[in-house]
Amino acid sequence: MTEAPASTDEALSTARQALINWKLRKRQNRLTEEERIKPAARDGLLPVSEQQRYLWFLNQLASDLPVYNMPAALRLQGDLDEQSLRDAVSGLVARHESLRTRFRSEHGLPCQVIDPPGPMSLPVIDLRSLPPEDRFDRAIMLAEEELRRTFDLSHGPLMRCWLARLADDDHILLLTCHHIVTDGWSVGIITRELAALYAGRGDELPTPQLQPVDHAVWQQRKLSTDDEREQVAYWRDRLAGLPALDVPTDRPRANQPTWRGRIYERPLEPGLIERARKLAAAESVLSVLSVLTAAFYAVLSRYTGEHDLAIGSVFSGRTRSELESMVGFFANTLVLRADLTGDPTGRELVRRCSGTVLGALGDQDVPFGTVVEELKPERVAGRNPLFQICFTLLTGDIVGEYSFGDVKVSTLPIQLGTSRFDMAFQISALSDGSTTAWVEYSTELFDEDRIERLIQHFETALASITADPDRRLSQLELLSAAESELLLNTWDPAPVNFGTDGLLLHDLVAASAARFADRPALRFEGVDVSYAELDERANRLARLLQSEHRTGPERLVAILLDRGPRIQQAQLAVLKAGGGWLPLDPTHPPNRIAFQLADASATVVITDATLAGSLPSDMPFVDLDDPDVGRRLAEYDGTAPTCAARPDNAAYLIYTSGSTGTPKGVLVSHRAVVNFVGGAQELFAFTPQDRVLQFANPSFDVSIFDIYPALASGATSVGAPRSVLHDVELLGELLRRERISVSDIPPAVLGLLDPDSLPD
Repeated sequence: MTEAPASTDEALSTARQALINWKLRKRQNRLTEEERIKPAARDGLLPVSEQQRYLWFLNQLASDLPVYNMPAALRLQGDLDEQSLRDAVSGLVARHESLRTRFRSEHGLPCQVIDPPGPMSLPVIDLRSLPPEDRFDRAIMLAEEELRRTFDLSHGPLMRCWLARLADDDHILLLTCHHIVTDGWSVGIITRELAALYAGRGDELPTPQLQPVDHAVWQQRKLSTDDEREQVAYWRDRLAGLPALDVPTDRPRANQPTWRGRIYERPLEPGLIERARKLAAAESVLSVLSVLTAAFYAVLSRYTGEHDLAIGSVFSGRTRSELESMVGFFANTLVLRADLTGDPTGRELVRRCSGTVLGALGDQDVPFGTVVEELKPERVAGRNPLFQICFTLLTGDIVGEYSFGDVKVSTLPIQLGTSRFDMAFQISALSDGSTTAWVEYSTELFDEDRIERLIQHFETALASITADPDRRLSQLELLSAAESELLLNTWDPAPVNFGTDGLLLHDLVAASAARFADRPALRFEGVDVSYAELDERANRLARLLQSEHRTGPERLVAILLDRGPRIQQAQLAVLKAGGGWLPLDPTHPPNRIAFQLADASATVVITDATLAGSLPSDMPFVDLDDPDVGRRLAEYDGTAPTCAARPDNAAYLIYTSGSTGTPKGVLVSHRAVVNFVGGAQELFAFTPQDRVLQFANPSFDVSIFDIYPALASGATSVGAPRSVLHDVELLGELLRRERISVSDIPPAVLGLLDPDSLPD
């Protein structure tokens, strides 16, 4: 009797794995029956492959940028025979048609033109006249300048060579190709064959029987078969409704990208990739890539809060043995879409990623450009279609350890200065056991320190998954010990609680009124309201609210008033009565005001004659312009009433803007706002001499900073009509005239102010 899987997820994973394995076996059997790739005629217009066609189209959009340049920089140390090297390069170009192919447009579509073999130019720059310590840096600078030269696809050649002479026994060889004729796999072929040709072992190299144009002709036939149509259908279904992936950036995305980028790399923890391989073996998944992508998805999910994530991954595209020795562009990008819903364990996430990878590999014959054409995603400037972030695993050495006879060869990292994606994350697991994280990133979007943290978070997540695969996604560690220490202790020291003594918000203002009775608490359009006047008026209104509207703890009183001292008087009155206030914006339409009043269950509204008409007809209100209200207020005692509120009772209720749906009310307690005021007082060191601009809309939470730290410090809160705050010239005049010392002005407004108008 077969034991049942432990969960539905596990059963689905097992079934999915079996289905994918069956599909792979079926496709392999079908491949053995297909017509092999054969040499094609070289007459007439020669077609391009689908990979080349899509890249040709992309190149038209960035033809003045070196985005698709492919570099290979080799340091040659030893007694180099420059003529033998030149002959080797010419022999290499003669062997591989792609290195002498160009692309011209016929009726708006590309076709290949293969030029005959000929001697290859190899310019030499002699740097031996420079001081020895400067030669290498100068060579790298010149190499990077050379890499930034663009190619003309229609005229070619699409491969350039360049040799820098640092010393008699020290050279740097730079090979630059356009991506349309080479890929990463090709770089290894080029280096190996160049070494053999230089050493005079060219006769040991097998004569190429097929060239990339033969593959292009074969591919055209294959894309019309039922098998390919099945694969296209897989991608259409798999990627339907694909969401955009937006990770946090350091700068907003530009409407017209420049594709500027850099490469950042650093070694990963020794042994980490081996632990990932052991987990892959334990879970019987096809590739360690499943474990690595699981960790990467975990990081992206934590960054974005999303659970439906798609990334790109580059594979060699050489699914047939005939392609393995060809120099050309065969690489294919597959979209890996993962499901992270249900807070899976690391083990389950690895199995899900394995299904994603296997499904993609089973249908990888469809070129990425064909998938894009099939799905027709909305084109957005500055965004790649279908995915923004690429993750690729490179196992083994592309170039490896070679020698040009007695000349030692080593590879050099060269910065091209571009990035085709928001971010291309590559794990290089080399034959010597070392593992490196290599990230090409858009400098328009990211700073280097963010990329460094991303690598650290990936490394920590991978270590967490491999150490305890039964830990759930939400529990995975991302922060290193050093980051945790920095965040929890250095940047966020032990919290200081300013509200533990039981004070309420209005108590802070009452204390100032007792100390600074005659000083101006509020100033509006040249008129001052002293602390004593503010306190007395608030006390009388508080008694009216308690007596006539039963205001007390957790009962909300709405305030619908335009800017001016009456707002602060009303707020303090509500607090002194024991209730919490609900600010209403007079510029909002009546239906928004009615919604907030009903949703908050407000008991009464403090307003004036001008704005009372905005209220629902059945809503009780106190009209401060009503002579009868004025008479009743005068009859109430001007001393503070008994307040039943406690620190955890509501001080006010603020509504969100509602820009993403229905506005939501957020209750803020006395304890929270008193703590905030205390922190602001300590941070900004308010004094009674300060004059604080009340800039924020009173219905925004930011307005608390404009008012209460000042009133709790004996300072003056200076208000202004809405019209003044919306005119930068009038605002500048107010800042200077009122000698404002503290203001919380948004950067967008601050940047418009004339510096000469600001107070000294």
